[in-house]
Amino acid sequence: MEEHPENTYIAGQCNLGSVEIRRRKNMGWLGVGITLLIVVVLEILDVPRGYRIIVLPGIGVALSGFLQARHRFCYMYGWRGVFSISGRKQFQKVTDTADVKRDRNTAIEIIIKMLLGSLLFTALYMVI
Repeated sequence: MEEHPENTYIAGQCNLGSVEIRRRKNMGWLGVGITLLIVVVLEILDVPRGYRIIVLPGIGVALSGFLQARHRFCYMYGWRGVFSISGRKQFQKVTDTADVKRDRNTAIEIIIKMLLGSLLFTALYMVI
């Protein structure tokens, strides 16, 4: 992944500014915390393995936040055809149709990574 100029929209590559990126990282850490809390409770209560699937949403939140921060790209913004560089939830519309298409492709890519990663980590936890 190439370097991005700070706080600059680049179609399909960067639709978040530094404040928004920090929010996504915080969301990722929140997901990690939720997941760890669920794991501890499941292990203390010694619940059957099948119930371990309930870690899936926490893992999904963690991966969603970290992937968006890593890519400097919010998949929801990309899908809606907007970007927010300022960090104040002030959205600007992407007007070029080719840019909207690039943004949507990146959004889909991040969502697929998040879903596959969530399923993989959940499956690993269910079998160990």
